[in-house]
Order: sequence, then C-alpha cells, then structure tokens
Amino acid sequence: MSIGGHDPQRSTAENYLVFGREARGRSAAYESLSEAVAADDLILEFLATLPPAKRQPNLLFAAARYLLDATPAIGTLRTLVRENGTELSHVMQTRRTQTNEPARCATLLPALAALPGPLALIEVGASAGLTLLFDRYSYDYDGYRIAGCDPDAPTLRCAVRGPVPLPARTPDITWRAGLDLNPLDVTREDDVRWLSCLVWPGEGDRDQRNRDHHQREAHDGHRDGDEEQGSRDDPATAQPVQHRGRREQP
Repeated sequence: MSIGGHDPQRSTAENYLVFGREARGRSAAYESLSEAVAADDLILEFLATLPPAKRQPNLLFAAARYLLDATPAIGTLRTLVRENGTELSHVMQTRRTQTNEPARCATLLPALAALPGPLALIEVGASAGLTLLFDRYSYDYDGYRIAGCDPDAPTLRCAVRGPVPLPARTPDITWRAGLDLNPLDVTREDDVRWLSCLVWPGEGDRDQRNRDHHQREAHDGHRDGDEEQGSRDDPATAQPVQHRGRREQP
C-alpha cells in the first residue's frame, strides 16, 4: 500500500507516479510535478542519496517550496537539485511531513461530545497541537451552530451526511497534551512557514484558514495552563505527560 507516495515495495519513480494519481482532482500542480519527477534521472539520483523514508513526494515538494518561496515547476526543481542540492537535502532530512488541520476537529467533535466528561486528551503526532483545541473553536454543521469557549476563535464548517448525533455544546476539556517526534510551535514563524509549505497548492482556502488559526493561537500564547507538548524521542518528557494524563482523567 502506498502511504503519501512512500511504499517500500515500489521504486522511487513508481511512488511518484502513485502520488500523482492521488493528487489528481486535488492539486493539478502536484499531479504534473510528480509525473515529471518520475521520469527525471537527475532528481531520482538525488532522491537515491536520501534514506528511503525521506524520499516521499510531499516532503520533497514542501522542502522545495520552503527554499524557493513558491511551488516549483519541474525545471525550477531540477535547478534547485543541481545548484543547491545540499541545502535541499538538509531540509528534507531535518523536517517531517506533519500537517496540522484544525478542520478535522469538526469531524471528531460528535464522538468526543458523546463521551462522559470532563475529558483529558492526549494526541500522538500532534504537530503544533491545533487539533487538541476542540472546545475553543465554534462549529457550523450546515447551519446547525455550536459555540466554542473562545468567541474570537475561528468557526469550523462541516457538511453533514447521514444521522450524525450533533451535540448541543462542545465537551468540557480540563487537560490536554500532545506528543510528537518534532513538536512545532505556532509562535515561531519558521514553524508556521513549514506548515504552510505542507499544504498542497490548489486546496482552496486551506492555507489561509490555517494561517488564521496559527495567528490566533500565537497571539494567545497557544499553550495555557491545561496544555502540554513534548517529544516522544525524550522519555523524560513523554513519560510524565502520559502518566499525568491517566492520573487526571476522571
């Protein structure tokens, strides 16, 4: 199975072709770029110098956008590989594909709200932690509105299909923590820029919506008294977070 264009059973070129098919109808730029990379010996040779897990299309394209401040065409990408391959390799080996889409909260809210509260949340792979803030956002389910606890937070919109048990209010969350191999901080402009580079070109207003979320959370300091974030690579950080979550959860 291909996951984000990274299937160890396929060649790098085959993975890029698969990624191109996945991008069809979602990002025309990435569809055509993936197909071009699959046939480009220079870029394939560059990718072969990286560990297999670092050859995935979304990482290459995001790293190129990070360095160029624009979505590359195949010619621009070839020039970057030829003239600045060392820096491109460094970005790809030190960064990870870790998108943070707050709109996902709208699909999970009905399930969380059905649980007995108050709730304690732990998210593994939390990125910048924006999907831990269920209670702060407001929601609009085809006109059915639910107000969050932060009146200035964005409203997340979601289409309803089927008998979804929409709650009357957001759940009571008294504690939350995020674990990630590389926690991102929305108060750091460089982290916000990387998150923006991971949004596929052609995805409508997703990039601007995410920027609005980042700016709002950065303005508030992002982490208040009921939030923690730590690296899973550091047992001294991760273990106390996990234990505290179990102890405080009712």
